[in-house]
Amino acid sequence: MKRSNDSGQALVEVAISLSIFLLLAMGTIDFAFLFNHKLTLQNAVRQAGRYAITGNCTTTPAGCNRYNSILTTLENASAGLLTVNNVGSDVTISCINQGGGCPNGAGGPGDVVTIQVTYPYNFITPLISPFFKNGLNIKVSSAFTNQPFPPGQS
Repeated sequence: MKRSNDSGQALVEVAISLSIFLLLAMGTIDFAFLFNHKLTLQNAVRQAGRYAITGNCTTTPAGCNRYNSILTTLENASAGLLTVNNVGSDVTISCINQGGGCPNGAGGPGDVVTIQVTYPYNFITPLISPFFKNGLNIKVSSAFTNQPFPPGQS
């Protein structure tokens, strides 16, 4: 009985199948991380906005600064994605004056405050990352109308 010359066929099939399976699994994990980062940042922006509309301010030895208080709230809610050192370049806090003034960009009573975060996300899967050479920017934002509070708090 003569044996055919296919002794390595199963090994090649397994190698190809396994590489495709690993690519799909790693891609799924990568996109799950992307989705998790987006949801975490959206929640952080929402929490910072909820803090901003109240007119509250964290008192420091230098005094009360609502803008920095909002940034600190944003950092605390971002689960480590944003830090105080780099939060200024990735975060924009602006307001539309509705009569209360816009001190420090945090707005006064009745002003509309918009918080926007741009976060650079880099894929870790080797075959997906070449499609996003500069990474992918996750952009989240929210707009809130400040509640009435004493203008001195702004």
